[in-house]
Amino acid sequence: MAAASSAEAAGMQGKFWEMHDLLYENQKSWSNAFDVRPIFEGYATRIGLNLEKFKRDLSSETVAQRIVQDGKRGRSLGVVGTPTVFMNGKEVPFESLAEQKLRVVINNELAKAP
Repeated sequence: MAAASSAEAAGMQGKFWEMHDLLYENQKSWSNAFDVRPIFEGYATRIGLNLEKFKRDLSSETVAQRIVQDGKRGRSLGVVGTPTVFMNGKEVPFESLAEQKLRVVINNELAKAP
């Protein structure tokens, strides 16, 4: 939840994907931390966010509602866990998400394209 809130709070300043990437790239270093706030604030600083605004947005109702709405949207599509990938409206099986297997799925879909 803290990671999702951090990404959404960064998104309020137009840097959702920058925060998203840092969170995923460094997940092993923060996933077992007792308090991730200082770590995520460090990421916010690293990507050039206004830190005070980031801290306010982190606990805002707007960020909380974005996360709730994302969850509802995912469940309405049949998402039950992450990662879940859809390609051309069909879910890609989890066992096909490894890089080489996913390339095969993508190439097969491209071959079907007109």
